[in-house]
Amino acid sequence: MTELKVLNGSVGQSAIFIACSRRMESRRPDALFQDPFAEAILEILADDPTLARIAAAIGRSMDSDEKFTTDYFAVRTRFLDDGIRAALSGGVRQVVSLGAGFDGRTLRLACPEGTDWYEVDLPEVVEPKSALVARSGLTPTCTRHDVVADLSGDWVPALLAAGFDPDRPTVWLLEGLVFYLAESAVEKLVTAMTALSAPGSALLLEHLAVRMLGEAGRELRELNRTYGIEWLSAHDQLAPWLAGHGWDAEVFAHDDRRIGHGRAVAESPAMWLATGVLAASSGPAGAPAAPAAPTTPTTP
Repeated sequence: MTELKVLNGSVGQSAIFIACSRRMESRRPDALFQDPFAEAILEILADDPTLARIAAAIGRSMDSDEKFTTDYFAVRTRFLDDGIRAALSGGVRQVVSLGAGFDGRTLRLACPEGTDWYEVDLPEVVEPKSALVARSGLTPTCTRHDVVADLSGDWVPALLAAGFDPDRPTVWLLEGLVFYLAESAVEKLVTAMTALSAPGSALLLEHLAVRMLGEAGRELRELNRTYGIEWLSAHDQLAPWLAGHGWDAEVFAHDDRRIGHGRAVAESPAMWLATGVLAASSGPAGAPAAPAAPTTPTTP
């Protein structure tokens, strides 16, 4: 179990929290998705007394406190799943998860033959995740590529070295990422991402509402700090901001019932979910445009 000890830090506790939420969703009779990797993670960690205690404590907190409902995580996951499926159905065969964490989509989403999926994260995430994937017994539905890089710095060389092809249309997934980066780092990341995107590329992005950096989010910010987590940026004008980077985006509030599949999502934490396609004039030469997620737009 030594290769999993790094999960004791703040990154590991966050990963366990998300695994707990996805396992809870998978066990619901009305589940919006099934995540066998989340189940496997928690079964594997149960063999480590220290990590098992952390997982149990997080699970009890989620079970007992209504403020920390998992419904938003379920809605977010399903929204992003649907966006990825739409792009793959439109012919895209290259996916990049920036800040992939312990996401199990490469093990559960049906990917067409020839799909390459790049999962980019810090070494303290990539290394234990690779071990967990191997020990889970689950078979990837695509060709997985682990990419070790710091997304607050220059991550592009590592992605290119792993085999990423900027001339192929790409689905970019930014889930649970950008609000943990400073605004300047977010701008650099999106600029670099766009420069690597061929026509036909798609974007799926989650961002924090600005009010969560004020009084409305004070309690949750304090809770985050107990896990060593800090929100560093937020944005309320995602559509024009992304348009400035070359993306035509549709944006939804996290609790918009049109994307909720009948779930009454708590008001806090307030998030935005965006899906977009690269404007025809942006990015390197590539293929015709792929469709965005099959959803109805709203203005943030």
